[in-house]
Amino acid sequence: MTGENRNILNRILRNWPKGTVGTLAWFRDHGGYQQLLDYYQKAPWVTKIGSGAYIQSGDSVDWRGGLYAVQNQLNLCVHAGGKTALELSGFGHNLQLGQTAKIYLFASGKIQLPTWFIKHPWEDELCFKRLNVFQSRPDFGLMHFNTGNFEIKGSAPERAMFELCTLVPNYHSFEEAGHFMESLLSLRCEYVQTLLESCSSIKAKRLFLYFADTYNMPWFQKLDIKNIDLGKGKRQIAANGILNKKYQITVPDEIKSISLTDIP
Repeated sequence: MTGENRNILNRILRNWPKGTVGTLAWFRDHGGYQQLLDYYQKAPWVTKIGSGAYIQSGDSVDWRGGLYAVQNQLNLCVHAGGKTALELSGFGHNLQLGQTAKIYLFASGKIQLPTWFIKHPWEDELCFKRLNVFQSRPDFGLMHFNTGNFEIKGSAPERAMFELCTLVPNYHSFEEAGHFMESLLSLRCEYVQTLLESCSSIKAKRLFLYFADTYNMPWFQKLDIKNIDLGKGKRQIAANGILNKKYQITVPDEIKSISLTDIP
């Protein structure tokens, strides 16, 4: 290896966090090129995991290291959200032995995940959803999660709960959503208010408020419901459920029902 190529390798390794994927575009930004990468593979210093994607040989990389590359090297607006973000914030439920976690990733518009990310055999199952309910405030309620060697972007608990509500009942049961809401005692009221006012999903807003009201969350009474567009008419969410008159949504029979005054 020439001195110049060794300098390029050293520069790449210095700027390459352990546990992450390195993309071809990122290598080029750091002075690498395809022939040099081929040489690094034979050495072997890097291992190819898909078209245009590499890891450091011997390194252990999970979906978080892949998402890091998607966010920071490919600059795609994809984030960990919903249940996954709640789990990253410490609100998760323990998996039973042998269970595989489902990782929920969200994007807006027509963003596509790279093929290498989709096809790589991650230990966890990926669920990628395009969600356009926060188009007026696309970055509001996002935060960074420290994984040790690097950070990934994901939803703060307030936004994550809205995202989870959009996936009820197709991906999450009412019971599961209710369990998560019960644990969110310290949500920031001003964040919740902003999300309620900017969210375009009538279903998600009604369901979020239903759970918050049902479980008597301490921040619920501080919300200004009059400034929230909750639409008109009924929404069927639970098939063969009962109608909650306040929020005009159908909920399962076994879920605790509330009978409060109508929304002003």
